[in-house]
Amino acid sequence: MPQTAENTLQETAILTRSIEFVVRNFVKILVGKISLVRLQQLVQSLYIEEAENYLRRERPDKEASLTALAVLTGADTRKLTQVRNSDTYRRPHHEAPEFLGDVTPESSVIELWTSNPRFTDPKTGDPRVIDLWGEEASFETLVREAIRTRGVTVQSIARRMQRNNLVELHEDGTVELKLTTFAPLELRQKIGEIKLGLDAAGHLLGTVHHNLATEDPAERLFQRGSWTHRLRPENRQSLEAEVFRHLGRCDDKARDILERYEEEGASDDRLTAGVGLFYFETEAF
Repeated sequence: MPQTAENTLQETAILTRSIEFVVRNFVKILVGKISLVRLQQLVQSLYIEEAENYLRRERPDKEASLTALAVLTGADTRKLTQVRNSDTYRRPHHEAPEFLGDVTPESSVIELWTSNPRFTDPKTGDPRVIDLWGEEASFETLVREAIRTRGVTVQSIARRMQRNNLVELHEDGTVELKLTTFAPLELRQKIGEIKLGLDAAGHLLGTVHHNLATEDPAERLFQRGSWTHRLRPENRQSLEAEVFRHLGRCDDKARDILERYEEEGASDDRLTAGVGLFYFETEAF
């Protein structure tokens, strides 16, 4: 039966809903840890990189043209040229100091405070204790020069940095920088959990991509899920406990299997493989 416009819209709506669900949970982790501006820049760069990779796989003998990229990404050719000519294109963003130094408003302030001679001690190079307000080398000046976003006030950024234990506000109206690198308090405390969780999410999406791109069922990777929409809230804790015990046994078994296949030592020709196990809950629809 021919595809109708209504069917196409329904399929697009299903895909959009799934993307929205994934991105919303992703964003929940990122709020306060990376600015929207930097996230947009990161996603834009990666999207264009992967679109270029897609075109190269289609036509290995031909360079990906701006026109083909524009069709695939929906981006203006001027923006494509700007991104592809940037210093961070096809370079890991976590290895780019200029990107990391401006990853949040707080990090922008710290970067300027620790690098500009107006705000550092001429003898030691350490960041000076500065006045909160003033036209010269004050915190007010620092915020105005480091943050171009409208709506970010001196008071709001000072309070935010104080809550994150980055600065100390003294009674005499001065501000002292306590940490010269930025990481929100909850990020510093839970960086291992965040990395492990996002790595697992990335591997799961990698499995989804592999299976979508693979025609041969025998070549597809294991991808399953079990859930119910009919759980009574009062049974939640007992279910969590039982599933936790079950997944613990599965994890032990998976580790035993992986260890049997491990080679001694690491080298560039080694393949990374693993098994991810997790339990999830969402609010009622």
